[in-house]
Amino acid sequence: MRTILHWEPKSVSRETTFQTDLGKWQDIARSMAELAREVSADLRRSGYLARNVGVKVRFSDFETVTRASTLEKPVCSEEEIRKGAFACLKRIDLAKRVRLIGVRAAKLEKIVRSEE
Repeated sequence: MRTILHWEPKSVSRETTFQTDLGKWQDIARSMAELAREVSADLRRSGYLARNVGVKVRFSDFETVTRASTLEKPVCSEEEIRKGAFACLKRIDLAKRVRLIGVRAAKLEKIVRSEE
């Protein structure tokens, strides 16, 4: 007898490692916004909302820092994911050059569509 398992994702994330470590806030912010857009698109495509948004930053010396925050309500919009990610990023000291950044949406809930 074959058992079919139903699998639900726990999180959706995107990250990027830079060929050259970044030191300018504008470059980091542009990349963070693009990752938030991709995570938001992934959430919508898979039919999930997120209650938690987090970021990961790896510095040039390979120190890795993560920050996350719980949102007031479950979201999948690009604007809300981006705002949550930047709120987390504000809590990280960006004094060193950045090698990698990532955006993560967690505490996922399936979108329930009401039938009309």
